[in-house]
Amino acid sequence: MLLKPFRLWTTFMHEFSHACAAWLCCHTVTGIEVNLEEGGLTHWKGRNVECAKHAVLPAGYLGSALWGAGTLLACSTRVASQTMALVLTAACVVCLGYAICGQTSEFKHRFTMIAVSVGFGGALCGITVACLIGDSFESCDLILEACLIWLAVLNMAYATIDIYDDTIRRSDERSDAYQYAKIWGCCTSRCVGSVWFLISCSLFLGAIVGVMYAVHGSPDEAKWYHWLPGPLALGFAMVYSLLTCWLPTLGGKPTEGKPLLGWD
Repeated sequence: MLLKPFRLWTTFMHEFSHACAAWLCCHTVTGIEVNLEEGGLTHWKGRNVECAKHAVLPAGYLGSALWGAGTLLACSTRVASQTMALVLTAACVVCLGYAICGQTSEFKHRFTMIAVSVGFGGALCGITVACLIGDSFESCDLILEACLIWLAVLNMAYATIDIYDDTIRRSDERSDAYQYAKIWGCCTSRCVGSVWFLISCSLFLGAIVGVMYAVHGSPDEAKWYHWLPGPLALGFAMVYSLLTCWLPTLGGKPTEGKPLLGWD
């Protein structure tokens, strides 16, 4: 599938978000992995794990959507888009280190994470460096903007759809929502998933409205064709993400066969 790498990118951001939450809770991340079947696992440990679960469990789905929203909003200015590209590149470098040296459930899963980290990190870094070289590479700014919008929209769309598929459409003891519901004890996994789904949808719509407002409210003058990369990437990303998720002939394996994303 043409969009397979971008599905893996969404899984990558899901697991990286789990890792970020664990780090913020002063815990140790021992491994981050992504497999070719679009599943993933984050290995972490530390003291008072039960308390940290309140942050780590929802961080996967919501963090992935938040990264997408932040990336989309960063496209409103040149400096912000370049900064976000470098931040994402740094995330790829960190995960590359875990892919090579970190804990993993199966050795073969290292290669998928290495491919995602090197592929996306190298592309983002290369385009950003070209943008920073000089004014003779102004077209690189448009390319970088289009790439970031494409990644952001696909990431938010896939993250939102994954919430529905993994936590609302089906209930599994291994899912983040099921484990989070067990902590509270007063709601079901589908209730938790529904709340996460609404939050993710709000982030999606809010980011789109926010970036449109920021761009159109900018005093900088631009020719008409300068506005094309963003809307085109946005439109294509939304159409393709919906088609590949809801049409079996384009989306590959059925939802029931998709592995759950998680942590360990």
